[in-house]
Amino acid sequence: MRFLRIALTIVILGFIASAIYISALVFQRQAALEGVGLGNVTWMVAQAPSEFARLEQRVSAFAAGDPAISADEVKLRFDIVVNRLKTLRTKDVANFADADPRVGQILDDLEKALEASRPLLAELDRPGTPSQILEILEPIYPKLARLSTDANVWNVARIEADRQGLFTLQWAFTYVAVGMIVCGVFLIALLLLHNGLLGRAQEVLRQKERTLAVQNARFDAALDAMTLGLCLLDANNRVIVCNPRFLNIFGLDATRATAGTAIADLIDADLLSDHEDDQPGDNTDFALLNNHTRHLPNGTVLEISREPTAEGGWVCTFEDVTERHRAQSRIVHMAHHDNLTGMANRLRFWESIGQAVRGLSARAQPFAILYLDLDRFKEVNDTLGHPIGDALLRQVAERLRATASPRDMVARLGGDEFAVLHYCLDTSSDSSQALAERIIASIAQPYHIESNEIVVSTSVGIAIAPVDGDDADQLMKNADLALYSAKAEGAGTYRFFSPQMGKSLQNRRHLEMDLRGGIKLGQFELYYQPLVRLDTGRVVSGEALMRWRHPEHGMISPAQFIPLAEETGAIEALGEWALQQACRDALNWPDHVRVSVNLSPVQFRGAGLVDIVKAVLATSELDARRLELEITESVLLQNNAVNLEALHQLRALGLTVALDDFGTGYSSLSYLQRFPFDKLKIDQSFVRDLADRPDSLSIVQSIATLGHNLRMTTTAEGVETQAQLDIITRAGCTEAQGYFFGAPMPEAEFRALLLREYRVSADV
Repeated sequence: MRFLRIALTIVILGFIASAIYISALVFQRQAALEGVGLGNVTWMVAQAPSEFARLEQRVSAFAAGDPAISADEVKLRFDIVVNRLKTLRTKDVANFADADPRVGQILDDLEKALEASRPLLAELDRPGTPSQILEILEPIYPKLARLSTDANVWNVARIEADRQGLFTLQWAFTYVAVGMIVCGVFLIALLLLHNGLLGRAQEVLRQKERTLAVQNARFDAALDAMTLGLCLLDANNRVIVCNPRFLNIFGLDATRATAGTAIADLIDADLLSDHEDDQPGDNTDFALLNNHTRHLPNGTVLEISREPTAEGGWVCTFEDVTERHRAQSRIVHMAHHDNLTGMANRLRFWESIGQAVRGLSARAQPFAILYLDLDRFKEVNDTLGHPIGDALLRQVAERLRATASPRDMVARLGGDEFAVLHYCLDTSSDSSQALAERIIASIAQPYHIESNEIVVSTSVGIAIAPVDGDDADQLMKNADLALYSAKAEGAGTYRFFSPQMGKSLQNRRHLEMDLRGGIKLGQFELYYQPLVRLDTGRVVSGEALMRWRHPEHGMISPAQFIPLAEETGAIEALGEWALQQACRDALNWPDHVRVSVNLSPVQFRGAGLVDIVKAVLATSELDARRLELEITESVLLQNNAVNLEALHQLRALGLTVALDDFGTGYSSLSYLQRFPFDKLKIDQSFVRDLADRPDSLSIVQSIATLGHNLRMTTTAEGVETQAQLDIITRAGCTEAQGYFFGAPMPEAEFRALLLREYRVSADV
């Protein structure tokens, strides 16, 4: 007991001495604080405005042409400001930044200004660049000056707060000392309880040991059930514990992976290194896989994670991501390849052009872009169906691959458009021309798809780098212009780009603008060509044909402006005007004479065609039976069901519908079954050859007989001679039209023709 009392006395004296010593330290700290003045934070913040001002001064001097200021001097000052920003981002200034949200905003503004200025430093010698940098930096300096002032105020407040805190701490420590003395008194009483508490502690310890054993069993079960391989290593990279999944991934036996085994004896140590696995095809596109992805020799792909432990060891996890890796590979392939043909798509083709452009300066390797599309491919889709069209595109792709050289890239850009990146054999265009000719010849060979023989052709536009452009956009644009020129020449041709093509396109754009203006200015006229009934010889109808009287270019051919109007959509307004004008003109003709108006397939794309015809008939008060609408088979090829419904609605108005140019194109008899046309107009190409080709006469007779059996009027177009008239009359045609009866003429002349005919008839 004496020993215990001595020990307690020593402990209490130690408590008292500790309290006195802590109090002395607090008062000493308070005295030291009086002389601190402005702290380190204030100095760091105060330097920022001056360093920033020096940067602005160097940029201004450099912009003014001061020879003493070089670009390196400006960059040095820029780096000093950047380092000052990093200093202000350290934890030493964190308390100051946290005290006011504006501090963080000012630092963010400074960082954004520096980041915006950084790319311009490389272009300091370019005129205007220093001014751009100064415009970016100018708003920042006032904010930094304000930041320095706030730092001084904050530091003073902090010192005062520290002083108050120390005084408070002094009293707290005094109370603690008193408490320690009191606790010392109670310590003796607590010692008496020691033996009893020790017994209870032993019981608690035994309970915890049992709980720990249960937890260990659960931990072992969790390890065994994990889908990830797990291995816990000590500071010497030796195994502490690993789970069965780890053994399974690496094909290890449990007897080999015992505790204390070096990890290097079990797996390749490089798997746990920090360098990235440099496997082919592993690039930043694999967003699902991090940079700890490793490939095993057996093809397995692992995602490895390594985290340090507090004891200096490592927790390593291994996940088998082979399937995920394959799926990501497929995604990347799909992003750069066409799904239908498997060849490169537009994105990859553009990237390849960029690489080829960079190769121009590095290797002086010229190349060409061959831009091509299939002629009349849409007709294949519309008549035979999209599955046949897709099969055709796949076969075309195979022929293109076989025709191009292994070094060339062939891509499908979309629809029926393809492109070839061809590396020229020399600086001439010979190899590009030869390739274009081979492609045209290969594509033109017949295709046999599901018992259908299909023949298509292709047009090719060629642009050669660097002559025709030195970037992807310019080259593709020029190749497209060349393709447009090739298609204008006819199917199965190729054209090299020339600057004149750009001028032609510009002229076309001017014509397009004049076209829209011409509609508003009333520059269009309607001419009428008579249609004569063969059994009476009388004019029974006039076909309205559009003419454009341009104020500068005179009369412009419909073959020139009608396709342009259809492409631009102006045909809708033009067609509505023609319909209105034709109906008004017909009111001045005898009642038995009809007016025939051509409808463009483009007019059927809108939903308001039927309503327009209704409105025109209502406003003009023309008898619907005197209006005849002519369409071509293109109307039935496009959006078949919708257009058929529109035709039925038009015919229900009481007007007649004629199928123009019958015998050309596909001329499917199913058209006549799906819609009861009132008239078939035999294309003039058959009438023109009647005297020389017996087969033309057979075709005309067949169409006339077909029309008679279906109760349809048949009109022969292009009659120019008496011999042709006699033949079509014997063939059984109902009506005729052509220059033999009269060329297209203004409405006044056509009305006069009708009047003369009426007078002759009256005299008879």
